[in-house]
Amino acid sequence: MEPAVAIPMADKGVPVVEVSVSAPSHLPGGYIFDAAANGQTFSVTVPAGGVSRGQTFSAPFVPGGGGVSASAVPEGRWKDGLCDCCMFGCCHPALWMGICCRLALLGQVQNRLRLNWLGERANPGDQSPFKVLLGISIFAMVWSQLFSSLLKGYIDPSTGLPIEGSPYWAIYAVNLAFSCAVGIFSIYVILKTRQHIRESSGIPEESCQGCEDCCCAFWCGCCTVTQMARQTAEYETYVAQCCSETGLPVSAPQLQFGGAHIV
Repeated sequence: MEPAVAIPMADKGVPVVEVSVSAPSHLPGGYIFDAAANGQTFSVTVPAGGVSRGQTFSAPFVPGGGGVSASAVPEGRWKDGLCDCCMFGCCHPALWMGICCRLALLGQVQNRLRLNWLGERANPGDQSPFKVLLGISIFAMVWSQLFSSLLKGYIDPSTGLPIEGSPYWAIYAVNLAFSCAVGIFSIYVILKTRQHIRESSGIPEESCQGCEDCCCAFWCGCCTVTQMARQTAEYETYVAQCCSETGLPVSAPQLQFGGAHIV
């Protein structure tokens, strides 16, 4: 991110700090949202013509304007443990999102982190990772039900075994290959997102040196995604939402990693 620049205002003769702001989503001109800088949130007005998600533009930052503290991500540590899935109760939306549709929850986390659906830095105009991963999840569920019904049609009811000469095993192989591809993809995007959080927050690996992210994604994907959701949100203050782009209310502040401005 470009460093903040002090620019004198001709009409008032006082310096104003300009900061580089990244649009949280596709927004029309004149729309006002909160961004974070120097540990505070401040109001930003979208310039005429609007902006695309991830697009950067300059905006004045005026400290002491009554802004609230930014949502700070702890430095050098996780907020809680990998298995603290129920710390906000057994009915918490993020918990059930992680159980029933972990990729959609991961997409919400990626939106908070300004990542794309592959766990890389998002570029202006990129599709929302929440929408992409939710779409992949729905497609995988439909595929599974469709192929399950298709395979049942080639089972001999009298023996419970595949009918000899039927395409049962060919269909089974295609379904198995698809399931493996979805599983490998899930592991990849989870480990990439977890790796980004660790590197941005300076969190060291505690076990499985060199492959901790991969091990967590492989052996405990649900717990890993819900931990990342808790790491990037203040659920004590802001109610979790299942169907929003970030899983949080619009009023939730931007993330701030240490001294870096995540806006």
